Amino acid sequence: LQQVLELLSPKANQNFVDATAGEGGYTKEILKLNSPDGKVVAIDWNIDAIEELKINLPSKRLITVCGNFNGLETIVSNFGPKEIHGIVFDLGLSRFLLEKSGRGFSFRKDEPLKMSFDKESEKTAEQIINHYAAKDLERIFYDYGQERFSKRIAEAIVRARPIYSSLELAKIIEKAVPSRSKIHPTHNRVMGGIHPATRVFQALRIAVNDEFENIKQALPKAIQLMNPGGRLVVVSYHSLEDRTVKAIFKEEARIGRVSILTKKPIGPGSDEIKKNPSSRSAKLRAVEKI
Repeated sequence: LQQVLELLSPKANQNFVDATAGEGGYTKEILKLNSPDGKVVAIDWNIDAIEELKINLPSKRLITVCGNFNGLETIVSNFGPKEIHGIVFDLGLSRFLLEKSGRGFSFRKDEPLKMSFDKESEKTAEQIINHYAAKDLERIFYDYGQERFSKRIAEAIVRARPIYSSLELAKIIEKAVPSRSKIHPTHNRVMGGIHPATRVFQALRIAVNDEFENIKQALPKAIQLMNPGGRLVVVSYHSLEDRTVKAIFKEEARIGRVSILTKKPIGPGSDEIKKNPSSRSAKLRAVEKI
């Protein structure tokens, strides 16, 4: 949060876009800094998050929109102010989706295998799990999750079909991986760092929501929307996302549209990691529009 605000550097009466509003952490702090007349367009694909944001952050300067940030230019032209001085994307999974949505994002809960940000989406993780060929599942797990046991997991899933719940899927994955990657029987922690289902659930979520394609399309649009001197800040949470953001920023700098503010990605401080352990893998990159 601190690094995002320092790089966005909101001033009085300036306007900003929080493209992944979630529970409104960035939005809330920006509204404090761009008063008395600055606006924030808060976008989230999850309608439940938008409804909660309206209740928790009542402000005439807050414009809430339910939508995919891929349609950023349409959203801002229809709902937002004419001038935009900065935009933030936080590509992590919001706590709301993980804990409250009931859509199977967590491998620790017994929920339907949906994993869609959009409540009304017809594309679901359950369709992928139960209908894709083993080789296609393997590709998704490896390409999007960098899962080294992707082939073993894909084959185990195909043998266990049909699979309908997140907890059921997590147990199948746990059985499929070698014992050194499983949960310790007495310490209740993973021997090897993370839960064996983590990368597969991440990969499924990315595939269901076309996340990489949306990022590739949205970031150039965000740069186009901003005033000269406007800043775009992106927080990503795994190396594939960060690599995608880095490549887009590098190309935008090459063609002379932006200057890069972060030669290397910025990580969270030790205090933030203590308060919010899920931030430990965050990588922040930022550019300024020329």
